[in-house]
Amino acid sequence: MTRWTTVFVIAAVAAVLVISTAASQPQAAAKKTVFSTLKVGQPVALKDKGHLFEITEMDGDTGTHTVVEIGDDYIVLRDVAEVIESRIPIYAIKVVVHVKTKPK
Repeated sequence: MTRWTTVFVIAAVAAVLVISTAASQPQAAAKKTVFSTLKVGQPVALKDKGHLFEITEMDGDTGTHTVVEIGDDYIVLRDVAEVIESRIPIYAIKVVVHVKTKPK
């Protein structure tokens, strides 16, 4: 009987150690993507650079398009007239530029 009690106690201690170690692991940081600075509803400027696009975000409410949806590998933009909605894959984005017009 004491042998089974010893085995049970050792198993319980091992389980507590495993659970406490797993709980103390730091949470993974949010994955940064090329779109991580953009937010849904944000105005941006979209420029066609030949085969690729340039997205420019500026301080303030200026832009030719509005961000509608942000996926892992695409972005959806709607023009200011709300007529055209463009789904642009990440491989068609040349650069995402942030223009700071207000000093810190």
